[in-house]
Amino acid sequence: MAKGFVISATRSGEGKTLITLGILHLLSKKGFKVQPFKIGPDYIDPKWHALACGRPSYNLDLFSMGEKRLKGLFYHKSKGCIYSVVEGVMGLFDGKYSTFKVARLVKLPIILILDTYGLAESLTFVVKGFAEKIKRASLPFFLFLNRVSSEKHLLRLEKALKRYPVIGYLFRNKEYELPSRHLGLFLPEHFKEAEALISEVAGALEISFDLSLLQTFENPSFEGYPLPSFLPPLPFKKVGLAKDIAFNFYYQHLLDELSTKSELLFFSPLRDKGLPSQVEALYFGGGYPELFAQELCENQTFIKELKAFVEEGNPLYAECGGLIYLSKGIYWNKRFYHLSGVFPYEIEKKGLTLGYRRVSILETHPFLGDIKGFYAHEFHYSHLKAPLKTSKIKKIFKVSTHEKERFLEGYRYKNALATYLHFLATEEKNPSRSQL
Repeated sequence: MAKGFVISATRSGEGKTLITLGILHLLSKKGFKVQPFKIGPDYIDPKWHALACGRPSYNLDLFSMGEKRLKGLFYHKSKGCIYSVVEGVMGLFDGKYSTFKVARLVKLPIILILDTYGLAESLTFVVKGFAEKIKRASLPFFLFLNRVSSEKHLLRLEKALKRYPVIGYLFRNKEYELPSRHLGLFLPEHFKEAEALISEVAGALEISFDLSLLQTFENPSFEGYPLPSFLPPLPFKKVGLAKDIAFNFYYQHLLDELSTKSELLFFSPLRDKGLPSQVEALYFGGGYPELFAQELCENQTFIKELKAFVEEGNPLYAECGGLIYLSKGIYWNKRFYHLSGVFPYEIEKKGLTLGYRRVSILETHPFLGDIKGFYAHEFHYSHLKAPLKTSKIKKIFKVSTHEKERFLEGYRYKNALATYLHFLATEEKNPSRSQL
């Protein structure tokens, strides 16, 4: 049985991802088979996890999966591993679907990261509040001291926090920083120092991280929970999936399931001159097409074949970055970049749109089968420049938000469907809770 733990913090920005990466790499370097997870719908942190330990990371999203599917996914993906390492989201108790709720659900110890820079005895009052709530849930917990200024500072912190078990520490180092941009961290493939940084942090943790404190804790068994399904039935034997540095936001739990239903044929809208042979349907995930708009536009041979594929009525599903690519073009950083022009809308930059969504499907589509709805996440800094004014485009999604807003989305032209929503999971037949 795997030994698991959740890595959390009092708030965002305290070093969760960096320390998670260091621990993953350290465990992997020691020869342990380790399975990483990320709480919530984040795309980028799991890519860093995979780089750190050589295994794909899975999202544990309580909103879309519900308790049974989340437990089933956690159990089946942890099987055969020595350690399950779960990175939290935001602060431990933040949000309706918080890290704490997931930790309590899968009954794992919590490692609470503290940014100690500029603090000492004051931290005892911060920790006291967190400790009381964690202990009420009967969960073991440990402290990790991040950005410690010196050996003297470390001794002072350990003395102030002597009531609580300290599992590790990391000294302050200006080099220990993951770069970020508008959608979060840089993708590891966009940061040439990624592997060196992870290795350096793992080296520091080899000295300071006390793995022995976790040896007595084993994951609870969820053996009665089947490997869950998150996708509708799909009729395609061969699905083309856009995958390159511009399109790479895909959830691993969906890719795993999709690969059991269809043969996945990967292609690059940046590099390839045409679509894969005998492909029946296309899936464009999210990513950063706005950063590669000029190169995407220049690949006119590919665009011509893509448009012909759509005009023939073949199925295509595109989300967020995929929606942007299917547009006439995007206004970005004071320039207009032409794109594929499959749809007649234009895209422009705007403020952040973020949140969970519950979607009702108003008409069937080949990628969605006969399901009535699904759960999704929205996270983008752009929107359609103007409303569509053509009868050729239908909106087939009725979307609900946490704020009780309702709007129509899901733009359909023939069998091409474009949306800003990132599909997470099909709607449960008998949901045991209110998602929104």
